Amino acid sequence: MEHGGNLLKFGKRYQKREDEIIDFSSNANPLPIPPSIANAYRESLGDLARYPDPYAEPLCEKIAELFSFFSEQVIAGNGSFEILDLAIRTLLPKRALLIEPCFGEYRRLLQLAGAKVDHVVLKPEEGFAFPLEKILEHFNQTQLLILCHPNNPTGNAIEKDKLHFLLNEAKRKGVFVIADEAFVDWTPEISMASLAKDSEHLLIVRSMTKFFALAGIRSGFALGSKRMIRAMKERQGPWACNRIAQKISFAALDDHHFQIKSRQWLKEEKAWVAQAFRELEMFQVFPSLANFFLIQSHKPLVDFYDFLGQRGIYVRSAADYLGLDDSYFRIGVRLREDNQKLIKALSEWIYSHEKTHDQPAVVSSR
Repeated sequence: MEHGGNLLKFGKRYQKREDEIIDFSSNANPLPIPPSIANAYRESLGDLARYPDPYAEPLCEKIAELFSFFSEQVIAGNGSFEILDLAIRTLLPKRALLIEPCFGEYRRLLQLAGAKVDHVVLKPEEGFAFPLEKILEHFNQTQLLILCHPNNPTGNAIEKDKLHFLLNEAKRKGVFVIADEAFVDWTPEISMASLAKDSEHLLIVRSMTKFFALAGIRSGFALGSKRMIRAMKERQGPWACNRIAQKISFAALDDHHFQIKSRQWLKEEKAWVAQAFRELEMFQVFPSLANFFLIQSHKPLVDFYDFLGQRGIYVRSAADYLGLDDSYFRIGVRLREDNQKLIKALSEWIYSHEKTHDQPAVVSSR
């Protein structure tokens, strides 16, 4: 699976410098870095010669305080990807279940751990709703369910009543649940974190990459039972979370003003983007709880990515997700100026194809 955000590859293909690319393939918060993070970064530069805390204990204590957990229930690491890898290698399930389409690295990590991977595929004609009965059918044979919440790339989440029933059934059947909440900071009210405090069968994985736009420092964490976190730490080497990442993550989590501002901005900008796409009358925009949209084109995306790429606009094809095809693509919501440029380019692409199709056929003189 090819991930978004590969500016180097995109730039080489379309002869663009990074500062000439408008990256809709990445789902990072596009708002300017707040002073809290900038100051933490500058302050950390004087500490580069010093080792970080081996297991990021001060950061774990901060996270525990924010979520009302014990610090022994928190692990920090080199991005949520490392946390997911640690969790899977700790559990070593013989069989695991994925709800597709979803983040493609789940499957790879499970296969590397020797697990047989089953899947339940969400249907676009049903709005990608989570089919609870089909999921539960697998609970007699699986040991692990990985649930992306909200889901990437569809942007939706399992309904609250279904979620509680699913977790109760998972506990009853001995199925461990990993909830990847990489995008939940945009809609914290749907987080499952509070349910993990007293659960031996639920692990919450969080990322600093998306909401806080800190992909470059690689920082993530997980919340779970003391037993699960202890087992994960036994498999994690020291210094996994570097000194700069620890300091910046601490500052970001403490900046409530930036968090409120980001959520308010997204609410307004998502509404504008969704309406702009509807007015193009070429695309179906699926509702999203995150800072991105999954979009389906009503017509073939002929030269679509090259047309946009030549204009420096980087959009993520969703064709490589299980359950989707080449009529789907995903865009991150960016600042208004960038979003306007995308809509303008899409209008030009639509017009160019309508103009081609409207041309009269050339009649041979023979």
